[in-house]
Amino acid sequence: MRPRMELLVLVFLHVVAGALWASAAVVQGFFLVPAIFDAGPGGGAVMAGITKRKFVPFMLIVSWTALLTGLRLYSIRFSSAWVTTPEGIVLSLGTLLAISAAVIGMARQKPTAEKLAALASEIKGAPTPAQAQEMAALGQRLVKIARVTAYHLLAALVLMASHRLAAVL
Repeated sequence: MRPRMELLVLVFLHVVAGALWASAAVVQGFFLVPAIFDAGPGGGAVMAGITKRKFVPFMLIVSWTALLTGLRLYSIRFSSAWVTTPEGIVLSLGTLLAISAAVIGMARQKPTAEKLAALASEIKGAPTPAQAQEMAALGQRLVKIARVTAYHLLAALVLMASHRLAAVL
């Protein structure tokens, strides 16, 4: 692929995937996950519906697309002199935040959600007090992790969106 065409395709894919990833994470972390747990036992049906609609694979696809295209764009621009410019600093910080969000999502958020789903699927009828306590603890943990991920991606989005402003400093 010609260098100019590669750059255009990378920027397009990166911006679309990054915007989808960040906006979905913000909605999930600040609104959806807390509302599911506020709903109590009825929240399980919502979680099952989200799972049925392949939300996790969607998030994995957009996050990996944003990360891989972003890393390629970063490698195209990279030089030791550029990294120390305001634009380089802003994009480097945004890159680190996005990578950390992906690590948190894959290493903490996904396993916690899977544990919660597994526990919910074992419960037949009303949960025992121990099951209810474990579900509540996992739910609180998932809400915190989802919010941390959302904050990371929101900050990365702001940094990435403002990199052109930093370039004129």
